[in-house]
Amino acid sequence: MNLLTKKFCLPLILVVVLAVLFAYLPTVYVTENSDADDVLVFLEEVVSLDVTKYDVTLLGASVTYPEWLDGLAQLTGKYTLESETSKIDVLFKFRNSTLSWCLVRIVEGSPHYLNEPSANIRDLACDFLQRYQEYSGDLELEAMRGMLDVVDVTENSTKTVGNMKLIVSVTPFSSSFDWRYTLDGADCSGVDVSFRNGHFYAFGDDRSYYQIITQ
Repeated sequence: MNLLTKKFCLPLILVVVLAVLFAYLPTVYVTENSDADDVLVFLEEVVSLDVTKYDVTLLGASVTYPEWLDGLAQLTGKYTLESETSKIDVLFKFRNSTLSWCLVRIVEGSPHYLNEPSANIRDLACDFLQRYQEYSGDLELEAMRGMLDVVDVTENSTKTVGNMKLIVSVTPFSSSFDWRYTLDGADCSGVDVSFRNGHFYAFGDDRSYYQIITQ
């Protein structure tokens, strides 16, 4: 093989090798996705943030197709909401176009709310579930709300009613509520929400995930 042929073949071989490698990489890309826009609706209708008071920036959204989701899409991403007096980072995750996780981190100042949150932690959790029910149309959340009346929300506690368990975790600066369906004594899917210093912090709903893997 002469020198000229080698100079031509080496770049071609490199291109072929890179093409093969990328063919086996998981599908991950940054996208403007309509699901990502739904996070802003969730923040307004469920968290009760006044999104109109902020400059909103989508810093990125990545879509993957994990094997454990049976090839269905999982979207993760991050928003930044910024005003003159407040800055918030919002991380989110969708599974099969259903919001399954959201975390709101207050970076600066205090959030702008449509309605000021209650100072009572029970009311704070109850109001969140009521708005989430209106947002999702999920009537199962009504039973979860009812359990807040039969558990001590001021200390670590656990209460089981039928096939549903509520776990309350309290620290000096946070309160977390985790509703789990139980089956033969084992905890399964459910909903969890946590608050820090009187503000919404994180939310998760993995019930759609369990429905996917049990189909």
